[in-house]
Amino acid sequence: MLRFIITYFLLINIVTFVAFGIDKNLSKHNQNRISESTLILLSAMGGAIGGLAAMYVFKHKTKKPKFFLGLSALVVIHLAIAFLIIF
Repeated sequence: MLRFIITYFLLINIVTFVAFGIDKNLSKHNQNRISESTLILLSAMGGAIGGLAAMYVFKHKTKKPKFFLGLSALVVIHLAIAFLIIF
């Protein structure tokens, strides 16, 4: 069970990181974007660390408080859940 949870969190964070990167690339080329609600949903589903990392790596959505504050709060929540599951 623990292996499944760790694998899930790794995969969802990678997917979220990549989604933020794709959205940044699409925005540079004025193409249809990934919706903010999709990015937030991916983050809420466990990908907050990947989303927060992507914000800084790609310099994307860093000026939007709902992303910076929301993803930061989700990281704390996800780490607390992981701590509870492991210990």
